[in-house]
Amino acid sequence: MDKKLTVSGLTEAFTLEAFIPAKASDALWTAHFTLSEAVFRENNPKGRLPNRETARRLLSTPNPLYTVKKWMLLDGRGNAAASASLSYDTDLSPDYASSRHIGQIHVAVDPARRRRKVATHLLTHLLQAAADMGKDTVRADADNAAGLAFCKHLHGEMIHRENRYRLHLDDANWPLVEQWRAKGRSRFPQTRIETFQECPERDIDEFCRIYTEIINQRPTGEIREDLVTTPESRRIEERHFRTRHMEWHTMISREPDGHISALTDIMYNPQEPHRVHQYFTGVLGKYRGRGLAKRLKAEMLSYIRDRFLEAEYVTTTTAMENQPMRAINKQLGFEPRKTLTMFQWALEDMDRRVARILAAPARVTSPGKGA
Repeated sequence: MDKKLTVSGLTEAFTLEAFIPAKASDALWTAHFTLSEAVFRENNPKGRLPNRETARRLLSTPNPLYTVKKWMLLDGRGNAAASASLSYDTDLSPDYASSRHIGQIHVAVDPARRRRKVATHLLTHLLQAAADMGKDTVRADADNAAGLAFCKHLHGEMIHRENRYRLHLDDANWPLVEQWRAKGRSRFPQTRIETFQECPERDIDEFCRIYTEIINQRPTGEIREDLVTTPESRRIEERHFRTRHMEWHTMISREPDGHISALTDIMYNPQEPHRVHQYFTGVLGKYRGRGLAKRLKAEMLSYIRDRFLEAEYVTTTTAMENQPMRAINKQLGFEPRKTLTMFQWALEDMDRRVARILAAPARVTSPGKGA
């Protein structure tokens, strides 16, 4: 049901409308894209805009393990002044037991509507929705100056920081890539590198156990919940990628006894062939100190170069505390592009903070200034 929203400092009347991709009108999709592209262009002035049709298909294909509820704040002409979303694990997720109390929130405001408490008004709706679902903790990510300032203004607790990197394939240190590949093959010739999009049935139990162990060994700041991968969740994710017409390539190293010792993930969207995302690289504890991370990273780059011929660059993220992987990235030619900061609040604390902000006099500035 649509909801009327009064925003301090603005004389316009706004309507808060649920954005359900499968049911959204073309006009609502246009409002969504106009807003998201304005925010994208603000923070990536030279970046290539995401393809609308591709983005529409991705948003219209929900993940059974994860739910995203989204709303659009529309003015009287149907233009988007802002958007808001609340995301959370479903009971199909293996992480549900540890994360069922957490809601991930996101608010985007048109640059011309900033500094008028638009985002804060939207938070009242998000917090009520989260409370109605039994959430008691909210989190938000910030990767730009406006978002960072807003989270700090809300007195969020900083719980994790990571760098986002980009490597243009033309600028990769290919001699070092070949050196790391050759050294790894020479020192441990019986350790094989294998790649698959669908985990072999014979390996899936061991793979999911090792994936869970490795991913929870990485630095995660003050995030306390473990991530769990099960054979059931792996199969759901594989089907989800296929439904979205995306490719998910997993690369592993296998020891002479058949056991998996390390892994990395590669995500590729054929509709946006210029970029590839490398999600995660990890080595099981007892196999560390053998250069496996370097070898796997090098094998991954060679795989991307040889398989995805239109790819221009590779992106990845690494925790600020993960000095060894940051050093590997730097040697290969990855350049840091931005920092993502995760904040957390007890829902009641944020609710009180939002109420205080809304009760204070609005700061009126000329359109486009400030966050």
